[in-house]
Amino acid sequence: MSSPPAPAARLAEKQERLAKVFDAEIWPLYGRRFAQLLLRELAPRPAATLLEVGCASGELTLELARRLDEASQITALELSAPLAARAQSKITAAPRTRRRVTILQTPTPLHPTLVLPDSAFDICVSNLALADAPEPQRTVAELANMLKPGGALLLSVPLRGTWGELLDIYRDILRDVLRDDRRAEALAALDAYLNAMPDGDTCARWLEQAGLGNVEITVDRWEVLFQSAREFFFAPLIQLGPLSRWKQIAGRGDEMQDIFFFVKQAIDTYFAGRVFSVTIVGGCVKGWKRIAGP
Repeated sequence: MSSPPAPAARLAEKQERLAKVFDAEIWPLYGRRFAQLLLRELAPRPAATLLEVGCASGELTLELARRLDEASQITALELSAPLAARAQSKITAAPRTRRRVTILQTPTPLHPTLVLPDSAFDICVSNLALADAPEPQRTVAELANMLKPGGALLLSVPLRGTWGELLDIYRDILRDVLRDDRRAEALAALDAYLNAMPDGDTCARWLEQAGLGNVEITVDRWEVLFQSAREFFFAPLIQLGPLSRWKQIAGRGDEMQDIFFFVKQAIDTYFAGRVFSVTIVGGCVKGWKRIAGP
């Protein structure tokens, strides 16, 4: 019997799968809407130096390059080597932008101070990367350090309430299916997961605690539609996104399989004859690095 793949191998496999479906399946449903929040708040400046943290396949990178002038320079960081390669191929194929954009595949995109100098950028943007940060407040502080005085930080973040329809059903199933001892444990894990999702005020506070001023938050809501529970759970957006975390909450083995069987059944029962609409709550938080007085 072969041994299970090591965590590093599983991560590499997941990144390969993500890169293959990102542009067709994940960017249109999810990434683009968050990117639009960022772009609405972007205020280009001449000859800007811009840092993008978590550039994924480079779709936002290309749009940023189009909006900045010919004297501007973009440095884009990406953890996933397959995604960074896709981003690089897009930049290389765009003659007017390739001289102004540098794609860096780095093992530490959420801690850019380890690979880039402080006070080096006029603008720093990150589309969704903060959602994967184990210590988002620390990451925000590091990004703030990257800015020149007067520089702007723009972050898009999924906020509390995202996936709410699914998580409400999930909570009901955990209560109904699990034994008393496991029920309390699973519900506590679900509460911890929900509490880890920030609201707008929390995101704004991260920027303020990093020393940024004039902090603003823009919030938008939209729905992603699925024809059935099967379509929902097999969608790459779900499979390569939050599903693994939801499974951890349910436990392992047959218990986890039973819970998700009942979740799927509940979705198809509650939404029989209708689409399963799931809410996404997106936030864009923006702040400026203060200019020291005389």
